[in-house]
Amino acid sequence: MVKRLDYLLLKEKEAFAGLEDQIERVVNKLRELAGSSDDGSSTEEDGGISTWEHKLRDFIDDVENRIEEFIIQINKQQGSDRITLSNSFGDEILTIESCLAETIHRMTQAISSTAVQGKMEETNSQGLNEGQLSASSSSSVSFESNFLNLPDELQNCLLYCCIFPESYWIAKGKLIRLLVAEDLINKKAGKVMEDIAEENIYELVDQRMLHIANKQAGAGTKLQVPSPYREFCLHRIEEGNFRTSSLNSESSNPQLARRVVTNSDLPEIDNLPLQSLFLIGNQKPYEEKDCWLKLSGTKFLRVLDLENTKMESLPDEVQDMIHLRYLGLKHTEVTELPAGVGNLIALQTLDIRWCGRIEALPKEVLNLVKLRHLKMFKSTGFCGVMLPKGIGRLTNLLTLTGINVSGGIAKELGKLTQLRRLGVVDVAEDCISDLLSSMANMQGLLSLSLEAKHTHNQAKLVLLEPFSPPSFLRKLRLEGLLEKIPSWFGSLERLTNLRLGFSHLSENPALVLQLLPNLKTLTLWHAYDAKQMGKEFCNAGGFPKLEVLSIASHVLEEWTDLEEGALPSLKYLNLHNCLQLRMLPEGLQFVTTLRELRMLPLLDDHAERLKPGGGHENYKIRHIPQVSFITMSTLRQRVTLNYTRCGVQIGRGEAEGEA
Repeated sequence: MVKRLDYLLLKEKEAFAGLEDQIERVVNKLRELAGSSDDGSSTEEDGGISTWEHKLRDFIDDVENRIEEFIIQINKQQGSDRITLSNSFGDEILTIESCLAETIHRMTQAISSTAVQGKMEETNSQGLNEGQLSASSSSSVSFESNFLNLPDELQNCLLYCCIFPESYWIAKGKLIRLLVAEDLINKKAGKVMEDIAEENIYELVDQRMLHIANKQAGAGTKLQVPSPYREFCLHRIEEGNFRTSSLNSESSNPQLARRVVTNSDLPEIDNLPLQSLFLIGNQKPYEEKDCWLKLSGTKFLRVLDLENTKMESLPDEVQDMIHLRYLGLKHTEVTELPAGVGNLIALQTLDIRWCGRIEALPKEVLNLVKLRHLKMFKSTGFCGVMLPKGIGRLTNLLTLTGINVSGGIAKELGKLTQLRRLGVVDVAEDCISDLLSSMANMQGLLSLSLEAKHTHNQAKLVLLEPFSPPSFLRKLRLEGLLEKIPSWFGSLERLTNLRLGFSHLSENPALVLQLLPNLKTLTLWHAYDAKQMGKEFCNAGGFPKLEVLSIASHVLEEWTDLEEGALPSLKYLNLHNCLQLRMLPEGLQFVTTLRELRMLPLLDDHAERLKPGGGHENYKIRHIPQVSFITMSTLRQRVTLNYTRCGVQIGRGEAEGEA
């Protein structure tokens, strides 16, 4: 809280004009209070101290809410109204000061009393034998020691990951945005907050306190706390060290909850001073009579995540949540955003990917000057979301995806110089020049996705030459017909992830791509129209860091051979929709790093040749721990069965076409 106030004093000088001395006194009192609290740390488990800690946290949360609401309201006022509001808040600060002084006095007395009692108990318990002290297992002690040795922000990050159900793997990008919205990172001069959050996450991964899910193409990085640490962290949470609650948990203490994760109908949250609310799992359709967002506990929400709920429209109550920093509507059935979304002036993240049919954003989103991440993608059709003119005002944007750049938007994007992730749908030839020109201003761009405009079932992606891609680009996705491999591909030395979709190249893209030194994930989705691939696809030492390779092709029939020493880091090989493929390469047996091979579907005779205990090509894959496939005959049966269940009669030809 002290750091937060120091930060606000620097960032909101105009809002606090005339109140600086009073705010400084509050900061000093809070420092004194923190010192008093630290004096009692050795008796932290005592019920009296624990009660005071809960009261202290409640008090500090209330102070923070009042200050944030004042900042939001004062920025809306002008002239005499601004002066009146400032004077009123000055009186409120005096009350806060008085309460702080009383709290310090009472806490000091409580700690002193507890310390005396603790010494008496220590004297009376000298006969306690060592066997009783060793009741906890050494592993529990180790977990606790490792946890307590972490800096506060890493402890908070780990505890935060535990608020979600055990089966819930949280996406790394989402966790980063949530940590920023929740103020659970320490700001550092000259560093982007999201970068600090990512560094914290990987520090926990390195210490094996966070696990990364098995990486597959397109799945992204997902994280989970391993069971031993999760159990320890949940115990800490139950003690009130990090106030959260799952309202489906019998052992939770919702009276203390500031963060709630639930899939219930939320009758228990009224009057809770909630900071974050997550609805996990499919909910029943939202109805006005349910209207849980009207409850007083939602007034100061910073995070509202409604992902995967059956909500068809954004409730009016959301438009009044002026403290909201994160609004997640991914995979809901919301069809449009109301103009009132412009009231959410503290919003940092708006995630409307895979919503109903949101075709355009209202002009009021231009009020969201603190917006950092605007993530969009239509769930139906090929059109990108239309942006209002003036989008260049949102200069804090780091992420902008799923957009249509027609109507002059391509040129306006050049004002968004802080962008790190850009995703454009419906890239047409008449706007590509402006788009590439704007991208030249985005020197910090890390991720780029360009999808061609679909016309008459064809999508040609025109990439003008010469073009110098941003030097820090890590991820690149190109969807659409390419006449040739762009000449600048060879300069992408930092690239780690590449997808070429429906490129239908006649020349082998791997001739260039295998030389990229840092490429880890490559997806060639109908990207190369060749019936046969051989050693030229990858020479010895080619693709030095590639871990995931995915290939889809209706044309490919044979992958004849691989040089020994090719693909030296490959872990996952995925062959999707390779309907004609009847041969895996000779030399695959030398790729000893492979963990998983997936072939969906696989020709029946090819499956026979790969069978263990008799298949004469099984030697190519017997070293791979996990091999999975679906044969063509099995796939046809499943397709036929699905159509039959739907009451549709199909013939053999139609079934094959569906496969």
